[in-house]
Formats: sequence, C-alpha cells, structure tokens
Amino acid sequence: MMKYGIVTGSSRGIGLATVALLSENPNFEIIGSSTSGRHSLIRPNFKALKLDLSNSVAIAEFVDKLGDVKLDFLINNAGILLEKWDVSAIDMNQLKQTFNINVFGTIELTEKLLPRLNSNGHIINITSDWGSFSEPNFDAFQPHYKMSKATLNMYTKLLAKRLEEQHIKVSSLDPGWTQTDMGGKVAPRLPKDVAADILNLLNNKVETGQFWHQGKVRKW
Repeated sequence: MMKYGIVTGSSRGIGLATVALLSENPNFEIIGSSTSGRHSLIRPNFKALKLDLSNSVAIAEFVDKLGDVKLDFLINNAGILLEKWDVSAIDMNQLKQTFNINVFGTIELTEKLLPRLNSNGHIINITSDWGSFSEPNFDAFQPHYKMSKATLNMYTKLLAKRLEEQHIKVSSLDPGWTQTDMGGKVAPRLPKDVAADILNLLNNKVETGQFWHQGKVRKW
C-alpha cells in the first residue's frame, strides 16, 4: 500500500538522511522541502518543493503546490539554531527568528496540512533533549532554541489530544546529539541513525502524544 508524506528541511542532515532512507522503499512517495527548492536526491518517488517557514505566503504556496494529495505522514524536521554554544543571554531578534521557523512556521504548516491527513496518519515533530524539562545535563545555554523546542513539545501533546478521534498520531522525537551542521562532527549519532528511528516510528503502532528517543518513550 502506497504511503504519501512530507519531510521538511530535507536538503541536509537528518532531513536528507530521512528522505534518502524512505525513498528506498517504492511504496513511499515523499515530498521534501528546502529553502531553495533544489535538492541533491534524485529518485522517482521523491520530489522537493521550495519552502520558507518564516513566511506565511511561502507556506501557503507550498501547500498549494501539493495539489490534492492526501498525506499519511508529516515529519516536521526543519529548524534553526542561531546562537553560539556558550551564550545564555536572550537576544530578542534571535528569539523571534528562531520562533518564526521552529514554532510559528512549523505550526502554521501543520495546521494547513491537517485536512489532508488520512486516518491513521502520523505527525512527527523533531524536537530535542534541549526542549525537555527532565534533561539531567540542563544548563542556561542556547536559550532561544531550547524554548522553541519545548514549545513544539507542548504542541505535540495538544495536537495529539485534539486528533485522537480522527486516529491521527502525533509524536515528538528527540534525535540525540547527531552529526549535523548544528550538532558538529564529534557527535556520537549519525543522521542515518535518526532516519532509522523515524522509519521505525512510522512503521510501528505506537501510542500518540509521546516523546521518543532511540525507539523508547522518554520523559518530557
């Protein structure tokens, strides 16, 4: 049975690894997004569309370009980290920019796509241990990013409750420290490891409204 879905921020890192893995299966049809609309992956069951999550008009245009396709999954992966690793002070411009993409843009896109989600569909929000209130290594750094991911975690819980009767699952996924532009080259996990976690979530019958890390439910 064919499954149709979207992976945002698919031009690099976790997003690229995810569309590469999913598109290996001919029963998946995947639409990726990038800020330019260009993409390095060429496969018959994959296409990329231009998307700027900080712009409402661009979000509407992206949705229009989907045509009348119905969706089985949405992976909200696109996100930004603007601050330096050792900064704890709030920069209001950076905070607003971060929330515009990581929170407002992600939520606006998701809300516009909800009417297209099939029953038994699955929305996966890629968040972070940095958006967790139970993180044992908590510190005061990266405040804008951490607040944005904590907000996205709450959106996961709220949306999961809202969509229960429609049998649409909503999950948050903590990828862990991963080798991306954001995570750096010394991180222990590879993007393909996280892509495998995402595929497992899509393939398994999991409880809605949970926070996942490496195949297990973790604390918020």
